[in-house]
Amino acid sequence: MPPLPYATSDRGVDLVAVERVLKGTLHHSSLEPEWRVYAARHSDEPAKSVAQALGVAEKTVIRWRAEAGDAPA
Repeated sequence: MPPLPYATSDRGVDLVAVERVLKGTLHHSSLEPEWRVYAARHSDEPAKSVAQALGVAEKTVIRWRAEAGDAPA
C-alpha cells in the first residue's frame, strides 16, 4: 500500500528527506541505508539519475529495484 499523498513518513522512512535527496537539495549522507533502498525502489526516475542522487552505483539501484520486483530503468 503506497503512502498517502500528504504523508511525511512511510514505515519509518522520512519521505521528506528522501524527496529532498532525490531533488538534489539534501546530501545523500542524510539518509539511513534502508531509506536509500526505499528511494531507489519508489522513484520513477531512471536508475542512473537515482544512483547519482543517492551516491551509489547504477547497478545497485537496478538490483534494489529487481529485488522489489520492479523493472530496471
